[in-house]
Amino acid sequence: MRIIKDLPYAQYGDCVMLLDLYLPEKPAGSVPAILCVVGGGWRSTDKAGHAEPGQGLAASGYAAAAITYRSSNDTIAPGNVHDCKAAVRWLRANAAKYGIDPTRIGALGGSAGGHLVSLLGTTNGRQDLEGDGGNPTQSSAVQAVCDFCGPTDLTRGTQPAFRKTHSVLVECEEAYLGGPVAQRMELAKLVSPLFHVSAATAPTWIIHGDRDEIVPIDESVRFHETLKKHGVETELCVVKGGSHDLFWKNYGGEVVTFFRRIFERK
Repeated sequence: MRIIKDLPYAQYGDCVMLLDLYLPEKPAGSVPAILCVVGGGWRSTDKAGHAEPGQGLAASGYAAAAITYRSSNDTIAPGNVHDCKAAVRWLRANAAKYGIDPTRIGALGGSAGGHLVSLLGTTNGRQDLEGDGGNPTQSSAVQAVCDFCGPTDLTRGTQPAFRKTHSVLVECEEAYLGGPVAQRMELAKLVSPLFHVSAATAPTWIIHGDRDEIVPIDESVRFHETLKKHGVETELCVVKGGSHDLFWKNYGGEVVTFFRRIFERK
C-alpha cells in the first residue's frame, strides 16, 4: 500500500487540518474511500489513532483517509462536524488525483468518532453544518456509515439519572457543547444524529457492547430503531459482554464486508 501523510484538507485562519491517506498498492480503477474519524471524547483527535483501520482498509482495496480534527479544547460543537464534512469534500475534490471514486465515500468511527460519522450519514445536504473549511462546491454526502458505540442523543445529559450513571459521557459532552446541556439544548439537538434521521440517511452499520460503561447501548438501539422507521438500511450488532473498547482489531472483517456490500452494488 501507499501511505501519504500530513495532507492539508481544511484551513481556518492559521489552523491547518491534516489527514493521512492510505491507498491500495495496485488498485483496479477508481476505488471507494473511507473517512476514518478517531474517538476520544471529542478531546483526543489525533489521526495516528486510526493507522490500523487505515492500513486494513487499504489492504482490502479501499482508500482510507484518517483525519485529525479540532478537539473540544480547540472549538466547541459543531466545529469538528465542519472538519469531517470538509474532509469529505476534500476527498471528492482530489478524487481524480488519488484514484478515488467520488460516488462511493463511506465513514468509519468509534465512540466520539462514531457520533461524528453518524452525523455525516444523517445530515447530507444540511448547509448549516457545512462550515467554511474549503472546497465549497463539493458535496459532503457519504454513502455508507460504520458506527462503533457512538453517542447519538446529546440531550440526555439533562436527566438526573443519566447524569449519575454516565457522568464521564456527560462531562465530555458538556465540554464539547461549551457548557451544561440544559443551557445548550438547541446545540445538543443540532449535533445529535438521532434528531436528523430521514429517508435520505446513508446505510448504517452499528456495533455496540451490551456492557459498555461509557456510552449506554440504548444510544445505539434507539438510533437503530429510528433508522428502521425511516426505511434506512441498517444493522445493529450487539456484542454480548462487550465494553467500550470494541474496534477494528476484532471487527475489521465485518467492517470491510459491510462497505463491500454497499459499494459493490453502486
